[in-house]
Amino acid sequence: MPPRFKELYKPNPTGKDARQRRLQRESQLRSLQREQLFMGKRLRFRTPQESETESEFEFTPSDTMLIVRGLKSANHEERMEALKNLGAKLEQPSESLRAFVLEGACIELLVGFLAGTEAEEKLQSLWCLTNITAFEGGLAEKVLPATPYLVALLDSEDLELKDQAAWTLGNLASESQKTREYLYANGALKRLVEELAKTDDPMLLQTVCFALSNMARKPSCYFDQLFEMQIPLIVARQMEKFKRDLGCVKELSWVYAYLAAASNEQQIDALLETGAIDIILECALAAIEQDNAASEQASSSNTNSNSSSSSSSSSAPLLIPAIRTLGNIAAGTDSQTHVLVAKPSFVQLLVRCIESTSSRAVEKESLWVLSSITACCKDDVNAVVDANVVPDLVRIIEKQNFDLKKEAAFSLLNIAIVGGRIEDLPNEKLCFEFVEFVRSQDEELVRLGVQFISILFDQLPGDVGVGLLRRVAGGIDALETLIAVTEDDDTRSTVSALIDQYYGEEETSEMQ
Repeated sequence: MPPRFKELYKPNPTGKDARQRRLQRESQLRSLQREQLFMGKRLRFRTPQESETESEFEFTPSDTMLIVRGLKSANHEERMEALKNLGAKLEQPSESLRAFVLEGACIELLVGFLAGTEAEEKLQSLWCLTNITAFEGGLAEKVLPATPYLVALLDSEDLELKDQAAWTLGNLASESQKTREYLYANGALKRLVEELAKTDDPMLLQTVCFALSNMARKPSCYFDQLFEMQIPLIVARQMEKFKRDLGCVKELSWVYAYLAAASNEQQIDALLETGAIDIILECALAAIEQDNAASEQASSSNTNSNSSSSSSSSSAPLLIPAIRTLGNIAAGTDSQTHVLVAKPSFVQLLVRCIESTSSRAVEKESLWVLSSITACCKDDVNAVVDANVVPDLVRIIEKQNFDLKKEAAFSLLNIAIVGGRIEDLPNEKLCFEFVEFVRSQDEELVRLGVQFISILFDQLPGDVGVGLLRRVAGGIDALETLIAVTEDDDTRSTVSALIDQYYGEEETSEMQ
């Protein structure tokens, strides 16, 4: 796995190589660690008043017969009752209900309601289809024949029907490349973009953004069309209009996050030119301020009380797509990264996310972005150090779990290597912590620990680095143990050189 810091003893990578390395790392992190933070699909739950107690029980073949009879009834009330019953059971479908969807007449009957004239029946049918598309492929793909009706409902004057149709399309779009391209071929993307551009309704805006975020996923045959349709500019305009509604900004940011994740260099430039990044920064900082104010008020009200409340971050839902967007752009060229760093509030936002939020997910995302920008150039490293982020990185190295320690370690190594500022770091504290990395069972942590010790030995004057390691109890023992157990040739070679340097054997060898 390529590192996110400059290699020692090797030529600096080209801009293209650095971009490719960061993109690969970014993809791995997103797919393995963070995808749970944003649901690719969304269920539509009924309110407790609408739910039926009987929906909790197993769906039996006799239930199938009753629902089919109700759906085919000539009586409107009976059809509505059957649709509501089916919709409630689809929130947690049993095996027999899944079989009804996969092999029975369920989809055909539901699509039939979409072609009808009763708005209430259309809406209840859409609820059922939405929840069917929220489950795995076999169920979701069964809904594809409804696509022309779903696209047509985006022209409805009924806001609730339009919103529910967009919701169903969003679930379908997250399913696979096949379903996305089917939706595109049936005109869904064009209509969603048109709706995004003209809607003034916050609820519909958020649902359309959810659908477009999923349509923007790669792979797809039409990704470049997203830019030809001016989606980045449309998102920026709506973000300006709705910037006081953090729910809208959150969903609009997700569209940008997915666009930036798969964009080429020219497309990232287009994202930067719209001005949306400035709005995202402004809204993200405002969200943190609101969290801090609420936290201070809660703390003040509990001063004379024995009760305590758990800390939570209401800003996290917005901050995650905001930081994800910034991180995807920072994974571009060095010049694109520098454009971000040059924005006065960019580094400030990262620092605030690391030190002020109560969301571990936001902290981890921010550390990842920080490691990308510190890998670029000395000016960007200086901007980070001048923002006083080093104490927070050291705190994380000392007190947090190993996954966050690892994220902070990348930035500290970049500060030392790219920025040449090893002497500005609290190296005695860090030497102890990075020796603990060497003792760990995690290969990447071990590599980071060895890398930092190597920097201390090579970049600090005289034997200062060796002296720091000597003051760590068992420090040299950790290296000697590692050389005996590691299976990585590069690590073994580096550690062997460090041990020789520690005992002064290199100097002795040269004198002879």
